[in-house]
Amino acid sequence: MPTEVILPRVDMDMTEGSIAAWRVSEGDEVREGTVIFEIETSKATMEVDAPASGIIRQISAPVGTTVPVGTAVAWIYAAGEAVQERPGAGGGGAAEEATQERAQPQTETETEARATNPGAAARNDDEPVRATPAARRLARERGLQLVSIAGSGPQGRIAAQDVLRMAYAGGASTNGAEAEATLAGEHDALHTVWLQRGSGDTQVLLHGFAAESNSWRPFAQALKRLTGERLSLLAIDLPAHGKSPDTAAGSLESMVAAVERTLLAEGIKQCHLVGHSFGGAIALATAASSTRVSVRSLALFAPAGLGPESNGAFLRGVTQASRRASLAPWLRQLFADPSKMDEGFVATAAQQLERADVRERLAAVADRFFPDGTQCLDLRDRLAALTMPVRIVWGLQDRILPARHADGVPGRIAVHRFAGVGHLPQVEAQDDVARLVLANMAGADTESRGGHAAIG
Repeated sequence: MPTEVILPRVDMDMTEGSIAAWRVSEGDEVREGTVIFEIETSKATMEVDAPASGIIRQISAPVGTTVPVGTAVAWIYAAGEAVQERPGAGGGGAAEEATQERAQPQTETETEARATNPGAAARNDDEPVRATPAARRLARERGLQLVSIAGSGPQGRIAAQDVLRMAYAGGASTNGAEAEATLAGEHDALHTVWLQRGSGDTQVLLHGFAAESNSWRPFAQALKRLTGERLSLLAIDLPAHGKSPDTAAGSLESMVAAVERTLLAEGIKQCHLVGHSFGGAIALATAASSTRVSVRSLALFAPAGLGPESNGAFLRGVTQASRRASLAPWLRQLFADPSKMDEGFVATAAQQLERADVRERLAAVADRFFPDGTQCLDLRDRLAALTMPVRIVWGLQDRILPARHADGVPGRIAVHRFAGVGHLPQVEAQDDVARLVLANMAGADTESRGGHAAIG
């Protein structure tokens, strides 16, 4: 049976998106996990991976077409599988776009680069360069041509570590310690998404259990509304989540080390940390133990690690649900107001969790850190030892981790509890929480000048 390729939701309030580019054409063979198209909304541009391996058929949304979230824009068939009738199937526009892209002439620099790197030269001349967004950014920053780099990913796709390896080996303009740190930990390098690049220190966002970096996009938009374009925002997929591998998911210490290595690979030596739920525990542990990255402020949304109770049924439910119908009731528990959970939210979560191997990885994480629904992380002593500005935000109607876990924290730590809010304060009280995070960052700036921060 063919697998549908749907237009996912990348923002909490997104209802439709525009096809910005197709990376494949009708009849191309694709591998699960490779990028097949890009979507653009008023807030973000995002690459979308193939949900299965096979032959791409019936591309129904040409470049420039705007379609609702959850719409099937193509289908992936197994080799030899008979094509079925699908409403609106087409694909001429996308095929023409891909053909035109491949027909673009090479520049003189690209031709020279192919000649200097035999591994990269093995790539067909009419084949577009496959590279992750992070790899493209790193190549631009270091003055490297992607065509000169041999990719280690699926179908020769160039990853960030491939660019750094080339930069370090070739003596390009890069930080040697940064490259060494990334190469040393490339087996557990975490996937990152720059939501915005601005001036000053970066705000690093760590998501909760079974989520991924793009879940921060709506909150990032709230921050942008308050600060404009000056804030730098980086979201990281935790180990075993999103596009990050599970090799660093064995312990809290290995997760913290992977986060630290990832920040160094991005050139970040000091930052402000924001963590939600399980990501809050990782953020807290990182702030308490990181030696190579200075954490200037810490904001924790319903963090794990401050008490033993957790909703074990929820953890089991989201890692066992293989269909939207069985997943939706568990996702509803995240909200105090279920009306704020729309169909796009469910569709996106279902797409992330539809693969059995993904659910198995997450179930292993849950069993390791939340055995029998009990938190085995106790980070209260680390919280007490922190010296940077710290704020804890919790919804009083949280059904995943109880808000009482914030009771008894050191008095210098600001605790904000919101009535009528569940486990996602950054969603249900978005603007207020964004202001609190910015106030926390401002407090770090005040302390660095030798003043006293006001609690707002």
